[in-house]
Amino acid sequence: MSSKPAEIPAISVELSAADLGDERLNRRLGLLADQLAERSGESFPKALDDAQLEAAYRFFGNDRVSPEAILAPHFRQSARRAAGYERVLVVHDTTQFDFPGNVKRKGLGRLIRAAAQGFFGHFSLALSADGARVPLGLLALETVFRLVKSIGHKNWTPAKSRGERARWLNCIDDAEAVLGGRTKAIHVMDREADSYALLASLVEHEREFVVRSFQDRVLVGHDEDRLREVARAARPSLRREVPLSPRPRIPGPKGERHPARRFRLAKLSIAAAAVELPRTSGGGKTESDTIKLNIIHVFEKKPPTGEPAVEWFLLTNLPIDTPEAIAFAVDCYRARWVIEEFFKALKTGCQYESRQLESAESLLNALAIFAPIAWRLLLLRHLARSDAKAPATAALTAKQLQVLRAVAKKPLSARPTTRDAMLAIAALGGHLKSDGDPGWLVLGRGMHDLLLLELGWRATRTPGAVGPACHARAQATRDRHCEVSDHRGQPRPASRLSPSVVLATAAWLSREALRAGSASTHLTRVAWVRCVPGALRAANARRPEPGSREHSRGCARFRAGASRIGSPS
Repeated sequence: MSSKPAEIPAISVELSAADLGDERLNRRLGLLADQLAERSGESFPKALDDAQLEAAYRFFGNDRVSPEAILAPHFRQSARRAAGYERVLVVHDTTQFDFPGNVKRKGLGRLIRAAAQGFFGHFSLALSADGARVPLGLLALETVFRLVKSIGHKNWTPAKSRGERARWLNCIDDAEAVLGGRTKAIHVMDREADSYALLASLVEHEREFVVRSFQDRVLVGHDEDRLREVARAARPSLRREVPLSPRPRIPGPKGERHPARRFRLAKLSIAAAAVELPRTSGGGKTESDTIKLNIIHVFEKKPPTGEPAVEWFLLTNLPIDTPEAIAFAVDCYRARWVIEEFFKALKTGCQYESRQLESAESLLNALAIFAPIAWRLLLLRHLARSDAKAPATAALTAKQLQVLRAVAKKPLSARPTTRDAMLAIAALGGHLKSDGDPGWLVLGRGMHDLLLLELGWRATRTPGAVGPACHARAQATRDRHCEVSDHRGQPRPASRLSPSVVLATAAWLSREALRAGSASTHLTRVAWVRCVPGALRAANARRPEPGSREHSRGCARFRAGASRIGSPS
């Protein structure tokens, strides 16, 4: 079966088959999804106008709206895309959503951190298994709310279980159901999924999987040796060099904490062996007393000084009879990192944890819209990194590309690719080429700046908003005062900045950043749009009230930057 090219659908198209029981709600969902996708990193008041904002809050709080109904068409579309591949990876993982603030929000539960409020989301993300790891979309989502007091690890018993562990099998079943047998799924999970009940269920239903081992289990036929001893005794079948991404220190309970790590190329040795696991006391109602699996040991013999060595123990029912088969199973697990990027897209790219909604029901409805938006962001970045020939128009609107061309630190080509656009946007957010591929933070900052500039651009297109005299004045300002230096210190011709861009900047700043100042000063002094991003971040990131200390500081920073340009004599 041949794979299909990646698609970048509009979010309204992705969710168009949603049935909320009312055609008006269905239409509102499509409009709201596109509006939020266009400005996914902005707060609701910045992304929507007053009428749209009121409609959004009513939609999120509507009793007839449910996250299941919103997400159902996206799950079906993800399964349709997955059917274009002979095999797909379904990566499962859980993340917590922490909503800060001193005000208790209705329906939220406790988290790992004391006094925090929020909930946990368990996601199942489909990827192509052909090595490209194309994000195909979500297949399942289950949320967990901890609304009662913690039992504690020492007091926990299977009888006291509150059902949280069932989310793994629930989402596996949901993913298999929506796929409908149209493709073969390989389920990929991290150490938290290492339970006998889950592994036995996967084996009994003949579902392929790769699960990182957490427990050093006893084995059938080995009186003294445990799982890790047997794996370490196996002879390496192959050696590979793989890149390890940088990682900050991740705190947490034992088994879930990770030390900090710098980017490096790791030389890994890989060995595999067949093992048989006996049923454990918490093995659940499974038919088998034992299960036969394969264990793959991935390890780094000589890590750099001061760096923790890589060591994975992977449980799988994939074949291990050839080095190529073993390498494929390891690559399946390595693809698990993509879901971490999805979580970053959701939390950083969509700013989900910053959403000021007052109830769990509203937050879940918002999550159902932002989850497909985050997948789309992930897909756009994947295409920008992997397909250098994809046109930038696949990721940006014509207006956004026009604004980006005017403000980019380096000139864009006549037909820029998605990668060109990604790097140009990241540069607006402070990214340097020497830093490698940009992360979500700089992309988010750059996109934030681009969208603010686009707002100003649109303001100049509003009928009657700006007259011919103002256009002429902006033209004169640009021609006389916009020859500035680029990042190398070389003169940058003013002709590259159109009057519309100059005037758009002035219009936006007049309305938002410098309400206390003189409009005429704005039009004469705001000549270089590259002054805008820092000023807007300082003055408008949190919408400070005019006259406040933060607002005054932002205005002062802007005036200091504008003074370097000067004003017409």
